[in-house]
Amino acid sequence: MTEQMIYSVEGESQALKQAVASAQATFKFFWREMSWEARRIVKCLDMAAVKMSFMLDPDDPDIPVVENMWVSDIDFDGKTITGVLMNEPRWATAFKAGDPVSLPFAALNDWMFVLDGRVYGGFTVDALRSSMADDERAGHDAAWGLDFGEPGSVELVPAAEGQAPLRLSRALSSEADQQLLAYLEQGDHPMALNMREKLEEALQQYPGMITDFDDDGWLLLHREVLAGNYPVVQALLRHGADPLAANSIGQTSQVLAREAGWPRIARLLQGEGADEPEPSEAKGFSLRPVGLVLVAVALAWLYFLVVVPVNSARAGQAVEVAGKLDFMAAVLILSSGALCSNGAGYFKLRQRTPQWGASRALDIGAMLAALLVACALHDQVQRYVIGH
Repeated sequence: MTEQMIYSVEGESQALKQAVASAQATFKFFWREMSWEARRIVKCLDMAAVKMSFMLDPDDPDIPVVENMWVSDIDFDGKTITGVLMNEPRWATAFKAGDPVSLPFAALNDWMFVLDGRVYGGFTVDALRSSMADDERAGHDAAWGLDFGEPGSVELVPAAEGQAPLRLSRALSSEADQQLLAYLEQGDHPMALNMREKLEEALQQYPGMITDFDDDGWLLLHREVLAGNYPVVQALLRHGADPLAANSIGQTSQVLAREAGWPRIARLLQGEGADEPEPSEAKGFSLRPVGLVLVAVALAWLYFLVVVPVNSARAGQAVEVAGKLDFMAAVLILSSGALCSNGAGYFKLRQRTPQWGASRALDIGAMLAALLVACALHDQVQRYVIGH
């Protein structure tokens, strides 16, 4: 970034105020793109940043009350934007380039990402470019080295291959703008569509993806709802994710969808009929067959541990009952197999229990219950054999 990318004003023009409002209204598209950029091993974006308004309290009347500066390495939790300051401040001397910063969403002034030299977003930049003479605007664009498109309009997302760019007016005020916004909200990121089968495989193999909270106290469902990734949210719900579970700051997925402005996801979370067909059954490896095998093995083992000695005792034959460890192992294998076969309800309940170290309270309780059942079963068989 260059110095001219910092815009510090005391009283913004109506055009700039309108641009800020449009940037805040469409930030969700920026955040959706960031969610997929974070997944890419090889990054695609040339640049991604937000412009934030830093409030000042100057004694000097010549110093503005706000300094707007660009911030990169963005994170967002639905309320607060954090990142790293890209510019050396002119007036906000408490900061310097490279400092971590954290500001409420209301301080968002603009957003912008660049793909193959083409700018998406940049509402306030467009407002400034539109006020420039042709030669001044050409110099501005050359200094940035980017393609901003025609002044007076912006793009929010890259167009599909072979399609014309989807440009909106900066104010988002026309009927055509609203129709295009509704169209974009109904659409999905190409990566979300392309990864459907792999996602199904992953959710089947690793159910903890659905139920485990991350280090910040968020479920994967919370992250994907905030990012507006409808196909991912749809898959998570189908595998038992709980839309009523709250994250560490008390937001449920329904609250996040509503506040972020994803009405289609909000309807999905409320169970109002998915408007997307479910993908065909994934071709990947499923835990269900493994679970069924474990159940079969455990039942066969329990047959020899329980039924065989009981029948032998009834027949008057001398018999020795296996040890408690054998009973415990068989019952634990049976429990594990049952969960692998059809454990969505268990995992849905599991996420509501406290975290104890690397495990959930429900995990520990279930294991203790299985061990108690195994011990009780062993003692019953032992007493029966001794009594006969």
